[in-house]
Amino acid sequence: MFCAPGRGQEPPPKPVELADEPHHVLLLQNSSVRVFRLKLKPNEVTLPHGHRKFYAYLSLRPVEVANEVRGHKPVMALLEAAEVHTSKGGFTVAERDSSPEPADLLIIETVKPDVEEFKTPMGRFRVHDALYGPLFEDFEMRGYTMIMAAEGRTEAHKEQYDRLVIAVSHVRLQEDNEGGSSSVIEMNPGDFRWIPRGLTHATTNVGTSPATYITLEFD
Repeated sequence: MFCAPGRGQEPPPKPVELADEPHHVLLLQNSSVRVFRLKLKPNEVTLPHGHRKFYAYLSLRPVEVANEVRGHKPVMALLEAAEVHTSKGGFTVAERDSSPEPADLLIIETVKPDVEEFKTPMGRFRVHDALYGPLFEDFEMRGYTMIMAAEGRTEAHKEQYDRLVIAVSHVRLQEDNEGGSSSVIEMNPGDFRWIPRGLTHATTNVGTSPATYITLEFD
């Protein structure tokens, strides 16, 4: 007896919107950005889902991820901890954890329908005992990394764009805002905070070790 090809096989899952993919947990959504956390067990795979807009992603630990597009050979990506990658989007993909360790990633996707070019360079503020390093720049998002020594600081400056700050190390920062208010912000690796444009402030590392974080700016 001969069976017809494909009989008894389950059809491939239909693509879903990113927010409906069960492994992607929405952590933040506003007029500029959506932030998701993606967690996978070894060999676990997401449903096929669409990435319609430009997005950045970083892994919180070393991991190998297979990007699977139906009809194509999987594209393997070896991700180091806190390494930022970007993609222009416009495709449907399923992601599989191809390493023996769990995967834990942050996905940051822009949502504005129309954006303009950034009109000012990144990092237009003075720093003391801190290292600033640009990572990437696109029309919709750009990013840099900052390593601030204990007691390192930025001088007071006005934020020209909305910002998402992601901790890479444990950080303990004092924020001194225009008008005299002050607060201490403590974050662990993978924690993030949203800073709206227009804020004038200075930042000081009041921890006992260097503070490392990534800043993403949105037009």
